[in-house]
Amino acid sequence: MISALKIDLTVDLRPFAQYLRESGVPHRITQEGLKQVVWVPTPTHAASVIDLFEDFNMGNLPPLQSQPAPFSGFNILAVGVRFPLTITIIFINLVVFITTQYFDLTGSIFRFMLFSDFRIEDRLAAFDSLTDIIIKSEYWRLLTPMFLHFGLLHLAFNLLWVWEVGRRIERVNGASTLLLVTLISSLVANLFQYFISGPSFFGGMSGVVFGLFGYAFVWSQLVPGQSIGLAKGIYLVMLGYLVLGFTGIFSFLGLGALANGAHLGGLVGGLVIGAIAGFLFRRKEEVP
Repeated sequence: MISALKIDLTVDLRPFAQYLRESGVPHRITQEGLKQVVWVPTPTHAASVIDLFEDFNMGNLPPLQSQPAPFSGFNILAVGVRFPLTITIIFINLVVFITTQYFDLTGSIFRFMLFSDFRIEDRLAAFDSLTDIIIKSEYWRLLTPMFLHFGLLHLAFNLLWVWEVGRRIERVNGASTLLLVTLISSLVANLFQYFISGPSFFGGMSGVVFGLFGYAFVWSQLVPGQSIGLAKGIYLVMLGYLVLGFTGIFSFLGLGALANGAHLGGLVGGLVIGAIAGFLFRRKEEVP
């Protein structure tokens, strides 16, 4: 794909995109930082798009056969169609949070989704080991902790990042890639947390969030023409957050203990998947 145009986010490209569709011009529009980028398959298409955009700016394009729908605020149905997996992940987390916080009176659902089952011995929780999980064939526990959150702030923080990064990955690479990054990041995050800190009551999407960031960073470096579109400063902020977590400062300030192993594991998982996907894409593009 070739970058034909880079336009400020303030410009509404929907009428122009509609005209390109009706004119049979193959294209895709993505957000790269503070710009909208129009991608086309060939230099000939790029030249056509540039000429058409000049006419569009001057109001010289013929009227559309079908007018684009006017913007009417946040349309959950339209968003669900564009980013079905991102919305599904958010929805599952919301359902699990509401269920475990307000309806799981015996704690059975919460216990079912923990990485390790436990029993109470002398008023203390004694957790199953990873070996016990495998012997009992409770393999779902390797993934389900990502849906457990221990407070509204914890949930909101994670889901905002899932929305912000997940939908970008889904838009650029598709739902199947987002699903793969989510599952691998969750698995590696949970295993890292288990081996670094031992079995405990841990959960949340933060490991997956770091995995999404790891994937987005590596993919954008290897395939800059189809960048995920996150500002570089965001990666630095998340890296700083990861490093600070291992210093113990959050616990010292009374903000609670972080699942630092999960954060690191999720990041590693995302980096690996991003590297594999990026190299495979570049290799495919190099094949004549």
